Amino acid sequence: MPKYIIRIFSNFCSSTECKQKYESIDEAFLENNYGNTKDIYITDGDDYTHVIILNTAMPRLSNIPKEHVIGLALEPPHFLGLQTPFVYYAERFIGKYFIGHAYGLPAPFIEYPGYLWHTPPLKSIPQKPNLMSIMVSQKTQAPGHKYRHELVSRILASNLPIDIMGRGCKYHKPDSRVKGEFNYLEPYLSYQFHIAIENFSLNHYYSEKIMDPLFCETTPVYLGCKNIDDYFPGMVIKLSGEVDKDFALLGDILANPDAFRKPVDIDAVKNTTSLVRNVSRIFG
Repeated sequence: MPKYIIRIFSNFCSSTECKQKYESIDEAFLENNYGNTKDIYITDGDDYTHVIILNTAMPRLSNIPKEHVIGLALEPPHFLGLQTPFVYYAERFIGKYFIGHAYGLPAPFIEYPGYLWHTPPLKSIPQKPNLMSIMVSQKTQAPGHKYRHELVSRILASNLPIDIMGRGCKYHKPDSRVKGEFNYLEPYLSYQFHIAIENFSLNHYYSEKIMDPLFCETTPVYLGCKNIDDYFPGMVIKLSGEVDKDFALLGDILANPDAFRKPVDIDAVKNTTSLVRNVSRIFG
């Protein structure tokens, strides 16, 4: 019988969908200790011994010790919708709740990444004939939304060979580098570098914005998590958030990409991002 039979409760999808998602992105069945007769298994039934709560779900838990319950914030606090009833629930029923920035929240809230969803690792890495890409959304409310648009405007006023993708392209002037909406992993697969800017710069929050390029072995040029080197050491080029300085850095990278390209250790990325690989540690 597994030591950890985990049911995942979410406020945005079913336990079955959560099970399928984590089994896919973590390649769970390739792990020697995962399965219904192994040490770790994610269930969608009522046979669970441990619980993971995503965001602000508040399931009724009976006979589950508090230390067997973990919470994971899959959003920055600004978009999480944390309210007093959930904080009270967490204090009563959750042993540890991982959140990218705690802002003075009481225990069990702990500043740590929340094992966010991302693309599954690729089976093979394609050739990368293109140099650099950036995605820009049509949203403008968060600091990262605004900074992407500011940086894109500077790029389009230059001749830097940076392809621009996303729904926010419609807010910028026509240009051969403005590609519009994209398909799945298009911003990474054929690109050596990707400009990845989180919506918020927080202590321990990072998202698929950096994980997806890493799993495609594309070097992230990154602004976001303030402690990103703790999680992906030697794999990231960091932006400053100052547009003049960052624009100059982009020019330096493009003038000599071989000098800036970072080696990506996919297994190390998995060790950091995989919920399944970290079950015994987070419940420990």
